[in-house]
Amino acid sequence: MDEKVLVKKVEDYTQAGKFVREAFKTFGFEEEDEVIIKPNFLKYNDPLRGCITHPSVVSSAVEAARDSGLKPLVAEGGFGKDSADKCFSSFNLGDGVNFVNLNREEFVKINVGGKALKDVKVAKSALKALNKPFISLPKFKVHHLTGVTLGIKNNMGFLKKPAVYMHLNIHQKLVDLLGVFNPSLVIIDGVVGGDLSESKTKPLDHGVMVASNNVVAADAVAAELMGFMPEKIEHIRLAAEVFGVDMDKIETNVDIERLKRSYSLSFFSRVLGKIGI
Repeated sequence: MDEKVLVKKVEDYTQAGKFVREAFKTFGFEEEDEVIIKPNFLKYNDPLRGCITHPSVVSSAVEAARDSGLKPLVAEGGFGKDSADKCFSSFNLGDGVNFVNLNREEFVKINVGGKALKDVKVAKSALKALNKPFISLPKFKVHHLTGVTLGIKNNMGFLKKPAVYMHLNIHQKLVDLLGVFNPSLVIIDGVVGGDLSESKTKPLDHGVMVASNNVVAADAVAAELMGFMPEKIEHIRLAAEVFGVDMDKIETNVDIERLKRSYSLSFFSRVLGKIGI
């Protein structure tokens, strides 16, 4: 069966909620209990810098989840111990929303059983997403080690920090991790993308959002929208092989070429990538 990916031109964040609601309507979500919503809050940052998932996308997902009968729990760690807390307290993510800073939790070792990643320590609340439906809200961004940081890599926020142990053979480890943390709905924020670096981003006004119930297909389409060949992004290619996604048969509702932009890594990011740190 061909995988479907919803792609829409979203000029600014006042339109993000409409896209999120359409994503829920298109792909549905049947889980009735508490559900993890995992944004990319790498650090406390101006949401218009392109580094983190915009709060309007998160609040819209919270509202749509509630409307679907779900009990949302917004969970994130970020790079620093307090990164998520600063985002939770500073951004309006909805009334009465439950949050958890994964970096401040007890960590539990889980069995992954992958080719490169055998086991890993994850935050206790992340167990609510372990082999269970959850919602991933990643960002259109480049990354010095993986080329892009989209839905598949967003799972690294569940892990104990620092996660430098993931850097060696990171592409295979990300695919291994996807075997136990596989979102049922992914909505990727590309209204303002993150260019040049994953942390010191240069904002790129892209004006696009992507959603799917298949994160591999969503990442493949998003990578192409960023100007990359998805089959040359190793973790996307590997994930497509492992999870049976034919990238030539992904169904989209738009002409990708018309919405493409050209993202790239800065010289410093490329150097870090070659060093592997």
